[in-house]
Amino acid sequence: MTGWTACSRAWRLALALAAATALAGCVSDAELRQQDQAQCTSYGFKPGTDAFAQCLQQENLARRYQLEQYQAWPGPPYWWNMPLPPPPPPR
Repeated sequence: MTGWTACSRAWRLALALAAATALAGCVSDAELRQQDQAQCTSYGFKPGTDAFAQCLQQENLARRYQLEQYQAWPGPPYWWNMPLPPPPPPR
C-alpha cells in the first residue's frame, strides 16, 4: 500500500507541475496594460497625455495584429516534410 501512495503523490506532483507550466504563459489584461504603459513610458511619452493614450492604443493594435498573423499562418510549406531524393548512382 505504501508504493501506491508514493506513486499517487508522484502523479499529483507531475500534474501540478504541468498545470503550473501551462498557466505560466497566461497574462491578464491588467498585466498587458502595465507592459504597454511601461513600453510607452520608455518611448518618452508622459502618462495622462493624448500622445501616451495613442501609444497605448498602438501597442494594443500591434499585439492584436501579431496574434492575427500567428493564427492565420498555415504552417511550414508542404515540401519541408518531404523525404530527400536518393543520391545519384556512382559513375
